[in-house]
Amino acid sequence: MVPLNKAVPFGLQHILSMFFANIAPLLIVFTSIAAKQDVSQTVIDNGIRSAILFAAIGTTIQLFPVWKVGAKLPIVVGLSFTFVGMLVEIGTFYGLQTLFVSTIIGGVAIGIIGLFAKYWRKFIKPIVSASVVLGIGLSLIPVAAQQFFSTDVAGVIVDSAYHFEVAWPYLLVASMTFLSGVLFLIFMKGVWKNVSVLFSLFIGYILACCFIPMNNMVDFSIFHFNSVTDFIDVPKPIFLLIPFTGECFNIGAIVSVFIIYIVASTECIGDVCSLTKAGLNREATEQEISGAVAADGFISALGGAFGSFPLTTFAQNVGIVSQTKVVNRFSILMGALLLFAASFFPPISTLLQTIPNCVVGGCTLILFTSILLIGMQMVSECGFGRRNVLIMGISIGLGYGITFVPEVTNLARDGSFLDSLKIVIQNPVPNMFFLSLLFSYILPKSLDEEKTPSEPQE
Repeated sequence: MVPLNKAVPFGLQHILSMFFANIAPLLIVFTSIAAKQDVSQTVIDNGIRSAILFAAIGTTIQLFPVWKVGAKLPIVVGLSFTFVGMLVEIGTFYGLQTLFVSTIIGGVAIGIIGLFAKYWRKFIKPIVSASVVLGIGLSLIPVAAQQFFSTDVAGVIVDSAYHFEVAWPYLLVASMTFLSGVLFLIFMKGVWKNVSVLFSLFIGYILACCFIPMNNMVDFSIFHFNSVTDFIDVPKPIFLLIPFTGECFNIGAIVSVFIIYIVASTECIGDVCSLTKAGLNREATEQEISGAVAADGFISALGGAFGSFPLTTFAQNVGIVSQTKVVNRFSILMGALLLFAASFFPPISTLLQTIPNCVVGGCTLILFTSILLIGMQMVSECGFGRRNVLIMGISIGLGYGITFVPEVTNLARDGSFLDSLKIVIQNPVPNMFFLSLLFSYILPKSLDEEKTPSEPQE
C-alpha cells in the first residue's frame, strides 16, 4: 500500500494530464452540432458532468474489475477522440437521440465482443491498426483547424470569404495557446510534459479573458446560482432531458458507431500492451486485454444513457506509467475519486463551457497532429514493403479521398440503405479500416519478395 501522502499526488498527476482531453471531445461534438441545430444548455451541462463521472467509474472498474469486466491494471479512462467525426455527422443529420441510441447499442455490443477478444484480435493485422490510427488523425485535424480559425464566430466567414479584420483576436488567442503548448513540451522535463495541453488551455483562457471588453470572447453569463442544484447535482439519464421515439433507431448510424467501437478497441489493446511492457516488463495477458475492451464497451453504453460519449483508455496516462513506473492501483484510485467529486458540481461543467473554441482549437491541434504522427510511426514499424505500401495507398487514396467529394457522401435523408451506407463513408476512419482489413488478406505476401525495376537483379 502506497502512503496516502504519496498516492494523492501520484493520482492527481494522472487526472491533470487527462482532464481537459476527457472533456474536449464532448465540447467539440456539441459545438459542431449546435452550429446546425439547437442543443440545450441543460444537455451540454449534464453531458460534461456525466463524462467526468463515467471516466471515474471506468477508471475504477479497470483498476478493480467486476467479474471479467476490467483489466486490473493502472489504466485511466476518458472520452475517446476516435468517435468525434462520426458523432458530429450523426448528431447533425439525425439528432442527439440517434447519437445516444447508437452509442448505447454499440457499447453493449463491443462490451460483449470484448469478452471474447482472444478469438478475434489476431485477425486484425498491425498494418490495419496503423491505418486506423492514421485515419483518426486525418479526420480530427480538420475539426481542430475549424476551431483554431474560429469559423463558427459570426462575421468571420461572409460569402465563403474569411475576414481577418473580425477574426484576428481569435487567431491571436488560438496561436498563443498553440505556441504555449509547443514551448511547454520543449522546455519541460519528465512527466510534466504530459500536462502540456492543460498548461496551454490555462494560458489561452487567460488571454481570451483579456478580450472580454472587446468582443465578450469568454461568456460568463451562463453562470446561474439560483438554487442548491446550481452548486451540487447528480448527472441525469438522457431520456429525462430529451424525448426519444422509434425514429431514433437508425441502422446506418448504429453500424457506423459500432465500426468505430471496433477501431477504438484496437487502440485499447495497443494501450494495454504498451502499459504492461512499460510498467510491468511483461506481455499483457488475454484476460487483461479482453477485460479492458469489455469495460470500455459497457461503461461507454452506460455513459451514453446519461448523455455522455464513448470512453476508452488514455494513451497519455500510459506514457506517465512508462516514465514514473508507478503502477500502484490505489494511487490511480485517488485520482478517480477526485473525478467522482468533480462530476457532482455543476459550476465545474459550466466553467468548462466558457472556454472559447479558439482556445480548444489551439490546445487540440497539436494533440490531433500527434495522433496522425503516431499512425505514421506505426506504419513505419510495419515496414514499407510493396504490400504494405499498396494497402496504405488504397486505404488513404480511396478511404480518405472519398471524403473530399461531398456530392458522393451527401445524405438524401430518405431512410434508404444507401443513406445508411453514406453515414459510414462520410468518415475516413471506417473507410480506411475496412479497406486495409480487406486488402491485408487479399494481397499476396509474395509482393514483398518481388524486385522493383530499380533494384539489381541476381
